[in-house]
Amino acid sequence: MQTINIDKSKTVAFTGHRHINADNIAPLKEELTHTVRQQYHNGYTTFIVGGAVGFDLLAAEIVVELQQEFADIQLFCVVPYTGHHRAFDKEDKLRYIDIADRATVNIILSSQYYDGCFLRRNDYMIHNSSLLIAYHDGTYRSGTAYTVRRAKANNISIINLYK
Repeated sequence: MQTINIDKSKTVAFTGHRHINADNIAPLKEELTHTVRQQYHNGYTTFIVGGAVGFDLLAAEIVVELQQEFADIQLFCVVPYTGHHRAFDKEDKLRYIDIADRATVNIILSSQYYDGCFLRRNDYMIHNSSLLIAYHDGTYRSGTAYTVRRAKANNISIINLYK
């Protein structure tokens, strides 16, 4: 497993659902951009995404865009295993590859898939952050719900953008 020294006090993790209603994407992007910019001004300079489709890719694209505005903003892309994006549809695969190419750091937690690897990825993100920006609809059984529960258990502040 690849590890890197992360200043947890200046790090935000993202978690959110893979499916976002098309009508919600534009307003969510606007609110997420505002929220990331606000947290940057609050002293957060490192942003961790898990590399999944949906909210993760949207959040990563926003951080990459803001790198043009803030030279010291960093994007860490933490993925559960090598090649996890191979199952993405063509558009999301291209989006992920672009993000990985533009990320400050890519962290690959395993060379291959194993049961529970996505949860370990979520644990890694929570362990290395002090704030979680979520897009969580309140459902109990999902990777997003797991990550939100882990953040609460670790006394990590959560900003939930779900409306």
